[in-house]
Amino acid sequence: MAERETLERIAENQSRFREANERIEQTADSMHLVGPVPFVCECPMTGCTELVRMTLSEYESIRANDRRFFVVPGHEEPSVSTGAGVVAGEEGDRYRIVDKVGLAGEIAADRYRDLAD
Repeated sequence: MAERETLERIAENQSRFREANERIEQTADSMHLVGPVPFVCECPMTGCTELVRMTLSEYESIRANDRRFFVVPGHEEPSVSTGAGVVAGEEGDRYRIVDKVGLAGEIAADRYRDLAD
């Protein structure tokens, strides 16, 4: 199991990407875009700039769970190897779904509630 600081950093990084994606979703929704929208990979790697194209309904389905994040394939490894997350599903070669667990899950849930307020 990773140190507390590592788990906190992972959850904070992923939550920052989630915040950016919330703004992307709001903009796409206000523009009435249809079809896949490019969202930022929600992995914990600070330098990641990968994009995942998904529909607004796919995105909303994932973010309905405050501990759930999507990442490009292969980017689930930092969360899984540190014990901060578990792979909860995959959408072909486009993305993987990672659920935050333990301390990282608590932080993600807290950040999500703050974002929703």
